[in-house]
Parts: sequence; structure tokens; C-alpha cells
Amino acid sequence: MPDLRVLCAAVFAFASANSALAQDWRFEPILKVGGEYDDNATLDPRTDEEVDLSGILLNARADIYYTSPTTTFFVQPEVKSSNYNDDSVFDSDDFFLRSNFRRRMKQSTVGFRMNFQDQPVRTGERADADLEIEDPGEIPDDDTGRVLRSGSRQKLRVSPYWNYQLSNVSSIGADLYYTSTGYDDVFAGLLTDYSDTRVNLNYRRGISNVTTLGVLLTGRRYDSDDVPEDIDGYGLSALIEHTLSEKTQVKAAIGFEDIDESGFETDPEVTGYVTLTRNLETIRLGAQYRRSVSGGGAGSVSVRDAINVNFLRRLNERISVGLGIRAYQSKDVGGASSGEDRDYVQLRSSLVWYLTRSFVIEADYRYTVEDRGDDFGGSANSNQVNLWFVYQPKTIPKL
Repeated sequence: MPDLRVLCAAVFAFASANSALAQDWRFEPILKVGGEYDDNATLDPRTDEEVDLSGILLNARADIYYTSPTTTFFVQPEVKSSNYNDDSVFDSDDFFLRSNFRRRMKQSTVGFRMNFQDQPVRTGERADADLEIEDPGEIPDDDTGRVLRSGSRQKLRVSPYWNYQLSNVSSIGADLYYTSTGYDDVFAGLLTDYSDTRVNLNYRRGISNVTTLGVLLTGRRYDSDDVPEDIDGYGLSALIEHTLSEKTQVKAAIGFEDIDESGFETDPEVTGYVTLTRNLETIRLGAQYRRSVSGGGAGSVSVRDAINVNFLRRLNERISVGLGIRAYQSKDVGGASSGEDRDYVQLRSSLVWYLTRSFVIEADYRYTVEDRGDDFGGSANSNQVNLWFVYQPKTIPKL
């Protein structure tokens, strides 16, 4: 896995190549001190082995923005330190880097999205509801849920894209979605390093001022260290995008993906999604149902039905609340039942209180349930509470 410093240098060099002399930069540091309590930190189905964990959290990050008439760029380096006095084996120093870049030209647009995470498997493999994600289409669909006691995971996701405007009503585009994940050797036999690469080619045509139709052709390759042969797949989908109002949009797709797994023939899997986004002055809503073929650390791919909801509401200038839902059901390709099948639900609620423009109190509660069936450990649930005291000197209250 790449070093975090190398990733930072590469992101800055690429994004600033055409804007080194520009002045339209904004820098927003954010410092946080908080506490965490979790009554089943490892999601263990055995009540006699549940880990009751509490500790102190320190977090430092910087939100860095650049905007111009043709270019937008965002990068967010972040460091988080977790310290548990009674269970120091769970102490960790986590590193994150998130970035977006987009450049518009006369007839085309290029850009990328990137996310790097270096953190324990215990937290990394949880499908947490991230309320900062505005577009549900950017929520990862890689398989998760193997929450174990120790060891680290490094995950890199890179998504470059290109779009070309053929005319006033039609366009073509290409996207690459690349995920590379590495685990500590302690997980040998439980989790395996893997990479998952997907290429999408699309054609879109506007049939009215508010409706666009399209087709999407996709190909993928999943490579795992513990599996001698790669898993290949291809798919075809029909798309529709409809603008209900200036602030509300619906997107939908329906199609199939055919998987070639170790020479075994399976029927094509139905894939698709329905997404609703709504952005008002005091409300932001993103809701999605998605069915996809997902890769993960089990050394195979699975079919995943997921529901994702992000809702934020600013009650007044001082207080905003949020609700997040991550729920999915994961099964083997072809419908076979195995130890990798699981049902997963996380409900998250948050409260943000802006004491001043610079000092903020954040509180959130997460209830998580995972069910792997009676034959593979049964179900487990967790109640997690976090309380943060935040100093953000250059950030104004926002959704």
C-alpha cells in the first residue's frame, strides 16, 4: 500500500499543476477532542466475549479548497488518535486522506475522487454512516462487516473520470473505479489483500430540459492474494436522470452483471440503483437503494442489496441535527449460502451545537446490528456514543 506522504504529494502536484499562481484557496483547520463509549466494540455475537470500550479521542484535520471558473479542488488530510486506558490493545493512530478534483474545458470535463484510510480493521470494516457525503453514489459498495479485535487495514480508492460533450444534448464518458486493500498478516485465513478494478463507459442524451437517458457498459476485475484466478465480470445498464425541481433530482439505473468466477458458470445478476437528492437552504437529503456486485476481503465477490440515507436539518443558526442509515444484505454470487452472507444495519443520529463561530459541540449515537446466521455465529449489536468538543476557527456553521 502507498505511503500517506506520497499520496499527499501526488494529489497536490497533480491538482495544482495548472493553478500554482492562483489565489483562490481556502484553508480550514479543525481540531477535536472527544470521548467514545461502545458496549460491543468488536460486534462479537457471544455476550460473554463482548468488549465494553471507552476512551479519549483526538482528531486533527484540514479542509483545503481551491476554486476558479474552470477548476475545483478539495483535499482533506486527517489524523485521529484513540486511547483506551483499560484496553490499550485497541489504541490506534489512524490516518485519512480524501480529495476531489475537477477541471472543465470547452467540451470536456476531467477529474478524480480519491480516498485513503489507514486504520484498525475493528473500525475500518464497519459500514459507518458518513453524514458528510452529499451524493449517495459516492458511498462505497465494497463488502464489509468482518469486525475483528486487532490488526490494521489500509484501503485506497481512486476514481478518475472523463466526460465529453458531443452536442447540446448528448455526451460520452468514462470512469475508472480502483480499490486496493491490504491487511496485517495476523488476519491470514480470515481476510486477504485484494484489488477491485471497474471501468465504466457511458452515453447520455437529454430528451427534455429535465430528463436524460443513457446506457452504461461496465467491466471489472477482482484480484485476491488467496485466490489463484482473477474474477472477471461485465455488465450493461440503462440510465435515467430526472430533475423534479431546482433542488431535487432523481437518478435510476437497471441492468445486469455477469461474473466469471474460477470457471463456474452463474446466471447474470440484476444490478441497479434509485437515488433521490434534495438540497434546500436548511435541509440536505440523500437516499438510495442500490444492488451491486461487490468485492471484499473474503477472496470473492458477493451480491449486495443496500439502503443508504443521509439527512441533515439545520434547526436554527446554532443547532443542526442529522440521521444516517446504512443497511445491506450480502450473499454469494449465484445465490449460494456461505459464511460470508450477512445482514447489516447501522442507524446514526447526530446533534451539532454551534456555541460560537469557532467552538462546536458534536454528539452522535450509532446503533449497529450484524447477523451472519445461526450457522456462522448469529447476530451481534452495538451501542456507540461519541461526544466531541471542536475548534474550527475559519469554518462557518453549515449543513
